[in-house]
Amino acid sequence: MGKVKGLKRRITGKAKQAVGEIVGDQELHEDGKAEAERGREEQGQPSELNPLKKLHQLT
Repeated sequence: MGKVKGLKRRITGKAKQAVGEIVGDQELHEDGKAEAERGREEQGQPSELNPLKKLHQLT
């Protein structure tokens, strides 16, 4: 579930980034960039539903 949420956040962030560039809104562009980065981080985190992934990271 975390990977799907992360992907959704990345897509939303990239869209905000693009719209910010098109309309010249630097704040929207930076907000989109930050949101895309959060999504990238979420995608890299193990899912809470699969405890074996956490175990694999510890070894």
